[in-house]
Amino acid sequence: MNHHMMAPEKLSDFSFYSLFRPDIFLILLVIGILYYRFYGVRSSKIKATLLQKIFFTVGLVFLYISKGSPLNVIGHHYLFTVHMLEMAISYLVAPPFLILGMPHDFYTKWQNRDNILIRLIRFLTQPLIAILVFIALFSIYHMPVIFDAIMANGLLMFLSHSLLFITAFTMWWPVLCPVEELTTLSELKKVGYVFASGVLLTPACALIMFSSHVMYNTYAHAPLLYSFLPPLEDQNSGGILMKVLQEAVYGTVLGHIFYKWVKKERAKDKEDLVKIKLTAAAKNS
Repeated sequence: MNHHMMAPEKLSDFSFYSLFRPDIFLILLVIGILYYRFYGVRSSKIKATLLQKIFFTVGLVFLYISKGSPLNVIGHHYLFTVHMLEMAISYLVAPPFLILGMPHDFYTKWQNRDNILIRLIRFLTQPLIAILVFIALFSIYHMPVIFDAIMANGLLMFLSHSLLFITAFTMWWPVLCPVEELTTLSELKKVGYVFASGVLLTPACALIMFSSHVMYNTYAHAPLLYSFLPPLEDQNSGGILMKVLQEAVYGTVLGHIFYKWVKKERAKDKEDLVKIKLTAAAKNS
């Protein structure tokens, strides 16, 4: 009937490899080593700041937690709530840290190139395109027929999660672009963008939160890990958890936007004050 017919009744029946995915750990470790090799040493042509190094490292850690830890197994085979936690970490938490973790010169270097890939990236990171593509894919992914088909097929799951991960980056780029020259939205428009994203994500979460029946066969027949969280309550809790985490992340991003906004305005005020003083000094002389 579904992939849970073969799922063990308890986590201890899974192998160490399945629970902790050393292959994913090694891939992320190599990415981290390459990052520090090219951007983290004094001899690097493009150097990352200490804060950027922290952000990038935290992003990789979150990726491992979502894709390589027991969370992945629990979310795939047993609990929709944990799956939604994994989704939130993978697409709402990790990408912002990774975007902010790259050196600014890295972006300007690639932005100055002109090829098919760069043109595609420029198109997909246009604010309206970026937000609509991610929200549409996220919503389609959670349609019961689509969701159950994906969860029952390893290749489909890999492809869909990879696509969501890529479009999560394009969705976050318009509001988190760390390079002033590449920023296309004003701070006020960034605030509107974040609010719009939250509103557009709400219907998908609401359908899950308030459903009176189990929507996903994937979890309807899953082994019950915890008696206090049967399938329907698990599903409703998953929708609530996604919405709460989404609001928490978006609230943090709004705080980041307002911080940069205030910092920019203060710098502008200082420049204006200096100009006024220089003008006054010139008149007096």
